[in-house]
Amino acid sequence: MRQLALFALLLAASTVCAHARVHEMEFDQARQVAFLVARYDNITVDDRTIVMNSMDTRNAAGFIPGYYSFSIIRESDSPARPDETIRMYVVSKKTADTWELNLCTHYSFPELQRLKQDVIHKTGATSGDDPDMPKAIGCADQVQIKPTSE
Repeated sequence: MRQLALFALLLAASTVCAHARVHEMEFDQARQVAFLVARYDNITVDDRTIVMNSMDTRNAAGFIPGYYSFSIIRESDSPARPDETIRMYVVSKKTADTWELNLCTHYSFPELQRLKQDVIHKTGATSGDDPDMPKAIGCADQVQIKPTSE
């Protein structure tokens, strides 16, 4: 009987710990966030001339550990002209908080807020679980907020 009680206690404790742990969003979810922000920036990713690529391919930790990173590139149709990087988005794996890396722009608009709430619900995070994101991506002193257009 004691063994059964001990087993039940350990099972309950491990369940509570598992629920308390913050999970990370999936890559495909982060990609959808980046597509949403690109549309907000009036960028149409068409996979022919304007493409979105992951920047997290060089090592297992990614371009910036703890974040998914995407570049949006206008591909040149001429060998004489180089491709042009239009935007570089960084998405928090915990909260779906999204920034443009070069412009140090933080995004917040109604459709993104709804998506972030869905991600936070699934990951078990809170909106305040990634307070160091501006510093981690090199934007601590240059924060700009993209105004809401809706």
